Amino acid sequence: MATAEEIEKYCRNCVLREFVNGKGLVCKRTKSFPTFEEECENFENDEELAKIAPPKPDDFPITMTREELLAQENLPKGVWLAVIACIVGAVAWGLISVSTGRQLGIVAIAIGFVIGFAMRQGKGVRQIFGIIGGVLALISCVFGDFLSIIGIASQELDMSFIETLLQVDYELVFSIMKENLVSMSALFYVFAVYEGYKFSFRPQNKPKGGKI
Repeated sequence: MATAEEIEKYCRNCVLREFVNGKGLVCKRTKSFPTFEEECENFENDEELAKIAPPKPDDFPITMTREELLAQENLPKGVWLAVIACIVGAVAWGLISVSTGRQLGIVAIAIGFVIGFAMRQGKGVRQIFGIIGGVLALISCVFGDFLSIIGIASQELDMSFIETLLQVDYELVFSIMKENLVSMSALFYVFAVYEGYKFSFRPQNKPKGGKI
């Protein structure tokens, strides 16, 4: 996290800076000292100031160190939220498939994004976060496919979901799942796993433009 000194150096190059007696540098928007962790969305570089006094390289503080990032990691939190997203995503896919009468592969992509975003809440930077996110995305897709088949079968057989679940021919169900996997569904699974992996990491900003 940037220190007060780093934030002050950073904000001196913004057109929204203002100096108030008794307070020092403040933001024109909030009328108080700027407070943000890694990035100010309202940063506007003062071009005229840059022409008169170009900022030195050390005027822009660096990103958080890896040690600081690791200290903020919370793997249990990320996994717990991602597992919830995994279950919700699978159930949602099943419900959508039953209501539309067909399986929509695009739902798998959405599942991967949601699980990755949930995993990101653990503020992870290690690869384990991405691996778990990707695995949970795959599990959610497979489970969602299973629920979809059972749900559609229950409609065709005019039986309740539970009755179908207890009486269905699982050999046939797994055969259908296998066919789905080797068809275009496999491509959507790949996208889901990729997004589950990619979005599981916390965003890390580089010191460029209006970022710390």
